[in-house]
Amino acid sequence: MSLLLALPLTLMAQQKLAIVNSQEVMMEMSEVKAVEKKMQDLGKKYEADIQSMQEEFQKKSEAFFKEKDGMLETIRKRRQQELQDMQLRIQQSVQAMRNELQQQQQKLLAPIQAKVDAEGCTYVMEAGMMLHTGNGAIDLTAKLKKALGVKAQAKK
Repeated sequence: MSLLLALPLTLMAQQKLAIVNSQEVMMEMSEVKAVEKKMQDLGKKYEADIQSMQEEFQKKSEAFFKEKDGMLETIRKRRQQELQDMQLRIQQSVQAMRNELQQQQQKLLAPIQAKVDAEGCTYVMEAGMMLHTGNGAIDLTAKLKKALGVKAQAKK
């Protein structure tokens, strides 16, 4: 019986735990600045598109409320539905923008994650997320920087 209780502890002792400070690595990567710029430009483009759609919605909404009392019931219902559809398209566009930005971020992290996966650790955790790491945890930050060819920038 005690053998069965000790088995999970033995298995846990065989697993490797590593930590990586990915923010530190990324802050020192020259490629990150180019990707950040691309993401900012994409974000600005999406924001401009959304702003344009919202302005169009606002104009149509104001026109509808000015004219709705004099409209036939069928026309009023159709215009209300058009406004609801427009509002839904705006919400879907905002969600699509978020998804695209998230995909770009994942694309940036992919090379880092591939290098970390090659270290043969059972678990790799973000250093900033850990409350405490013991002596057995392996810090892969320096190895990761070296593998990615990241040169430390001078501290300001």
